[in-house]
Amino acid sequence: MKLLKAQQILKTFADKTRLRIVNLLNQEDLAVNEICGVLEQTQPNISKHLLRLRLTGIVRDKRIGPNSSYYLVKPEGKAYKELLHAVVYGLEDVETFKNDLERLKNIRKINQKGGENK
Repeated sequence: MKLLKAQQILKTFADKTRLRIVNLLNQEDLAVNEICGVLEQTQPNISKHLLRLRLTGIVRDKRIGPNSSYYLVKPEGKAYKELLHAVVYGLEDVETFKNDLERLKNIRKINQKGGENK
């Protein structure tokens, strides 16, 4: 990994919203509206952060009909793998990260119950 690439990745990880997004995407692929719901932020704001994560090569998106689903890119190279590992697993005990994952689980339960009632 070149120094400039490492610097870009570290700058990308220097934002708490992007760290929270990476934490969520480490669990599963998510659509923008799901990330917005968990983080309780607007779609334009989350899209801006996802763009930065995409440009840095940390996440990618895949089209599913009219929607996009975002996922973490499998790291290539030792340096990037170690940086991602430090973020994802080194910060997993952060209370905000735990709360986000719990909120995601609760949103999933609510959505499943809503689908059962239809």
